[in-house]
Amino acid sequence: MLTVECSPPPFKVQHSPFSIRHEEHAIPDYLNQIRAGSSHERWQAAYQLSKSLKRGEAKRYPNLEEQVAPIYRSSKNDDPRIRQYLSMVLGTIGDRRATPLLIEALNDRETETRLYALIALGELKDPTSVPSIVETTRDGDKDVRKTAFYALGEIHDPRAVNALVAGLEDQVPDVRWNAAIALAQFGDRRAAPVLRTMLDRTMLDRVTGIREDQKEDAMIVALTVYPKLVGAEARPELQKIAASDPSLRIRDAAKQALSAFR
Repeated sequence: MLTVECSPPPFKVQHSPFSIRHEEHAIPDYLNQIRAGSSHERWQAAYQLSKSLKRGEAKRYPNLEEQVAPIYRSSKNDDPRIRQYLSMVLGTIGDRRATPLLIEALNDRETETRLYALIALGELKDPTSVPSIVETTRDGDKDVRKTAFYALGEIHDPRAVNALVAGLEDQVPDVRWNAAIALAQFGDRRAAPVLRTMLDRTMLDRVTGIREDQKEDAMIVALTVYPKLVGAEARPELQKIAASDPSLRIRDAAKQALSAFR
């Protein structure tokens, strides 16, 4: 089955000037800095640690979760950026022993901490987190709901289907979109009407505050998912988009989707 990533909401990441000279000792030094540095140094080191791990350096440090988890617990009342970047770390490590910590963070008062925890849970793909993420789909913050549906799509557990169907009725368009994209991965045609609106520029133009590039991103994802879900029924819509959409990028994506039918 096709897996499609609909990006979670972007974060304002502050790039840190903090650096470690000896790369071979970078991860231990970052951990020590997070444990013992000033508040400012600690979140910077947490950020740099998350970047190091994204480059694949965690392979040299087995059982890294055992070192990060105690720091994560003790940082609960510190600068929230420390926990946010450490959530990224825990997700990248891929050790599901971190799942309970991240589930607990879903109740954090800081919205961005909840967002980062959801993204990390999506990376871990631990089915035990599904009930807690489902609860988060009812969060009062639209970005949290959007990211919760994204995470459920990443985990791909059938227990999430009812929550995804409910998400199709969310009042916020991009929350509905993420719910529909995740639901489509189960082959559930109830996602089709929402996906169809993502291909309709008239409907997208009614979305308050959406930029042109965001419209195109929504259409690209829908063009990837919608034809797979409804099959040949999508052909007339794809032909119209391929022939007349103002964006060359969108026309090309529609033509690629059409070529799959041939």
